[in-house]
Amino acid sequence: MPVGRNTPLIAATLIAGILIGVAAAYLTPIAPLQAKTVTLNSTTVVTRTVAITEMAQATTKTEIVTVTLRELTTKTFSPLPQVPLRLEVKYSRQFEVLLINGYKVVKDALNRTLILVPRGFQPPKDLEGTVVYTPVERVALMSATQVALIERLKEKEPQILERVAGIMWGEQYEWYFSDLEERLMSGKIKDLGPDYSPSIEELVALKPDLVIIYTFPGSDFPQRLEELGIPFVVDNEYLETSPLARFEWIKLIATFFDLDEEAFSIFRDVENRVSEVVGDVETSGATSPLVCWFMVYRGVVYAAGGKSFPANALNMLRARYAFTDAGSTGSVTVNIEEVLNRCKDADVVVYPTSFVSGVSDILSEAPELGELKAFKERRVYAYAPSVFQLGYYDTEGWVKDLASILYPNLYPGYEPKYFVRLGG
Repeated sequence: MPVGRNTPLIAATLIAGILIGVAAAYLTPIAPLQAKTVTLNSTTVVTRTVAITEMAQATTKTEIVTVTLRELTTKTFSPLPQVPLRLEVKYSRQFEVLLINGYKVVKDALNRTLILVPRGFQPPKDLEGTVVYTPVERVALMSATQVALIERLKEKEPQILERVAGIMWGEQYEWYFSDLEERLMSGKIKDLGPDYSPSIEELVALKPDLVIIYTFPGSDFPQRLEELGIPFVVDNEYLETSPLARFEWIKLIATFFDLDEEAFSIFRDVENRVSEVVGDVETSGATSPLVCWFMVYRGVVYAAGGKSFPANALNMLRARYAFTDAGSTGSVTVNIEEVLNRCKDADVVVYPTSFVSGVSDILSEAPELGELKAFKERRVYAYAPSVFQLGYYDTEGWVKDLASILYPNLYPGYEPKYFVRLGG
């Protein structure tokens, strides 16, 4: 769920921030489509019968004449990618990319079927689903996290932003991608309004090949797109419960641009770097810290559930989470007394919002929290404003940041970018 500037959804965003830490053996990846020119040499044998009359003998003879015609023709083919029957998706359980009868087929977060058809080819008659011609040339996006993955694909395809035609919340975000902000300001990318009430007229005028959306309770946007016949894919990465599962959505987005191999390469690199951080923690021999991840809003305490994104990230880094028995993948509401009981000896508190500037802001909501060990030792961290864009773009950096605040001696001199240590 995006965090906007001056948005009326700040309250919902604050609560959602609790859950959003940022916002199968290996199979051969898809190769990008490449045009191939083939010269065909065809030989045609024609047999004809010729009647010849010899007047002197008044007889008729039949002569068989064989004529051979040779024709050279040149045709251009765009071969389908050489892919496994099922692309590797190791961590996410919300999407998949298959190869069926020579066509890439995507199952999105709502289990909808999208059939990817190379430009110049006809859709298959034996598959049912929404047809998307690829590589897509005009795309509309719904969130800054989708932008983050597009920006990461720029490592392999520098011109990919030229295919982005519109973004919801475009002028409401404080952008940390300067090239995208410039394209918005110059009108090369259209601001389509807020996600809860986008401008349908402007979206239709863009004539997008694809709209990448996420779903949330109460939104009728998917139904409206269906009625208009505009192809869309549902990207609900914000519901994933681990950093690598969330970042793996780069594979889904990339497949519409025919950048599958590039996305696999990027993901492998991120996965390896995250593994290195986990390895650093395991070999350090440091004591596992006790962590509380919560925030207070209008007197109500919202803590990350024991199966949520923050809880799983902490578990990956061998930290102990105070609400690990609260089995929700989302947030749970608890009272102050329970927080005081569970978090009294917490080494670290993560307060998941960028809308506080100091510990005093938190204590003004709940003065009792001043009794917690983490508050006394000033090991209370909030989000940096860039976390929902750059923290997702740089997932491996986000994981290293979290490890550095959990284990202060792990990376001497290291300064986290996506978490801010709160002063008074």
